[in-house]
Amino acid sequence: MHNVNFEVNGDILTITVNLSAEMCAAAPPSASGKTRLVATTSGFVQLPPANGKKLSLGLSVTAR
Repeated sequence: MHNVNFEVNGDILTITVNLSAEMCAAAPPSASGKTRLVATTSGFVQLPPANGKKLSLGLSVTAR
């Protein structure tokens, strides 16, 4: 994961991504080079189970 933090408290999932100008400027280019990858989970990551269900999270934040 890059620039992504998450926390589960009970039934609430909180995702934190630093969107500062510095993070956006320092973000690496995407594979196509059209955008910058500000934050990513680099695919799916497992979350703690909820209500008997397996959960996963996939996140990409890009800047143009």
